[in-house]
Amino acid sequence: MDEKRISAAIKIMTEPWLYKVCEGCDSILRETAAICPSCKSYRFDYKELNVARKAKELAHSEQKTVTEDDLF
Repeated sequence: MDEKRISAAIKIMTEPWLYKVCEGCDSILRETAAICPSCKSYRFDYKELNVARKAKELAHSEQKTVTEDDLF
């Protein structure tokens, strides 16, 4: 398990109102984001229970999206 992903998931699960789930690619973003940087979607799920569930799910899976760090 990647401790960094688990740590991020715990933070998201303890404050789910600060985040939202992208309906295009299932990424979790800060609530203030206007569009998803991964897939450019602008449709989001703001429900706290769904955010916490997705964080738990992503904590136990491998990263699938490309990040800026992957490009450099």
